Amino acid sequence: MTNRHTTSTSRRWITPTARCALPLLLAGVALPAAAGFNPNAYVVNQSDNTVSVINTLTNTVTATIVVGNAPQGVAVSRDGSKVYVTNTVDNTVSVIKASTNSVIASVPVGGFPTAVTVSPDGRSAYVANANDSTVSVIDTASNTVTASYNSGFLPFAVTTSPNGKFVYTANFGENSVSVLKADDGSTVATVPVGVQPISVDAGPFGARVYAANQGSGNVSVIDALSNQMMDTIAAGNGADAVAAALLGTRAYVTNLSDGTVSIIDAIHKNVLKTVAVGVAPDAVNVSLTLGRVYVANSGSGTVSVIDPLKNDKVIATVDVGNFPVAVATQPQ
Repeated sequence: MTNRHTTSTSRRWITPTARCALPLLLAGVALPAAAGFNPNAYVVNQSDNTVSVINTLTNTVTATIVVGNAPQGVAVSRDGSKVYVTNTVDNTVSVIKASTNSVIASVPVGGFPTAVTVSPDGRSAYVANANDSTVSVIDTASNTVTASYNSGFLPFAVTTSPNGKFVYTANFGENSVSVLKADDGSTVATVPVGVQPISVDAGPFGARVYAANQGSGNVSVIDALSNQMMDTIAAGNGADAVAAALLGTRAYVTNLSDGTVSIIDAIHKNVLKTVAVGVAPDAVNVSLTLGRVYVANSGSGTVSVIDPLKNDKVIATVDVGNFPVAVATQPQ
């Protein structure tokens, strides 16, 4: 993103060197047999073509990994062993081996890949391709694309249900969320949401799906059983990313234009508080291991660390690379 204060529409799609952005029970989730603890947060620095590795126990950068051109999205495998990074200009996904911080594969995908998520069983990675309006399915064992699913127009974000049966895309170009069957890509539902949905996340128990709507500054709450929008919760200006917390009682929303994070009470469907972070917060991730919240501030080149156990205070600000636009930790 050449201009950190431009609107997200220009940053996220029209300008390719800019970041183009950026259930159902937990018991049904299949975890890998040999899951280990990965203590790191991975931060995509779009202007540097790098990923910063933050040790979340010390809040220090321990490594910097070179990836492809204009990286945009990042996801960590469930067992913590691999990290997947979308490269928008190259139309590839870099696969990083976490133990060595080295790129072990570059997988060709669709046009302008904006986001990536890994299935709960670790066998597939799903990549949202904005320019193609598709989702590429990567076999994580062979690092090859095995299928391409149709989504809505301009999918800027992708996630899965906790049990891995469904794939959700936030379709920026048509104000909707697509619900796809993970096994064959067929469309189960297309749910109308707010204006310019740019991020999507499923609650940990799978009953709710959240879409952050940048154009309308709010969050749409979808009932995952009926695939109907059930609520709209106001956030800040330029609601840019959303992440659900561990027990599903909270959701965190970055407000790009305000330099804040809205903390939403998912039960009462209101904003509990607003936390000031860095300039142009562009991504958010909740560490389900530590419970802390990591916010990538694209305009200040930092990551803010929020601790819910300390009255939602920012307990650390970590310097990373130039224009950080995505952050991920190991899911649990």
